[in-house]
Amino acid sequence: MSETPNDWSDTVFAFDAATRWFVSVTAGIAERAAGDPAVWAEVGLGEWTVRDLVGHTSRALSTIETYLDLAAEEDAAGVAAPVEVTSPAAYFERALAAGTPEIIAQRGRETAATLGAEPARAVAALAARVLARVATLDGAEPAETPAGRIRIAEYLPSRTLELTVHTSDLLQSQGVPAAEQTVPEPAAAATLHVLADLAAQKGVSAPLLRAVTGRAPLPAGFTVL
Repeated sequence: MSETPNDWSDTVFAFDAATRWFVSVTAGIAERAAGDPAVWAEVGLGEWTVRDLVGHTSRALSTIETYLDLAAEEDAAGVAAPVEVTSPAAYFERALAAGTPEIIAQRGRETAATLGAEPARAVAALAARVLARVATLDGAEPAETPAGRIRIAEYLPSRTLELTVHTSDLLQSQGVPAAEQTVPEPAAAATLHVLADLAAQKGVSAPLLRAVTGRAPLPAGFTVL
């Protein structure tokens, strides 16, 4: 299934909104850390520190560069595989099956270490570079991911989801509860779309439908990921 130009424009718009929100929130954490560097070492999410969580979230940007470059190299060498993954939900299903929580956690820590002494500045530079590159694309370009080859039009919404969910996590770590967070509307809509697709794909739509319409709370531990 191919996107229309307007579909691609909406996809990029949502990604742009999610990216800028992440950059803004990370900059706010850096301002707080200027007076207390220990902020970066506070609990971020699970076993991650705030710095680790920023590092993990930044991979939603850096992997775009990495996987576009890898696909281009394979195409140039004549060894390109066909597109295997055809939707953001399918990508998540494959990616989650291929990785483990321990591997994901370690990658987050390793990436955090590469951000240097000024994580927020590094994130802002990465975001500017990736947004500029995405602006040159038309959506048909392939990305070679560990979960299989996917068009950037289907990969980008997965990055929007990662940026949106983890920026919310970052705010939560800074004492801003979900009820007080203002998620950019385009990013929220794109993220919820992917999550709804995942719920349908996994056969757990009914509990989600009942919860969001006020009919029943979600079961303990419910997740579509």
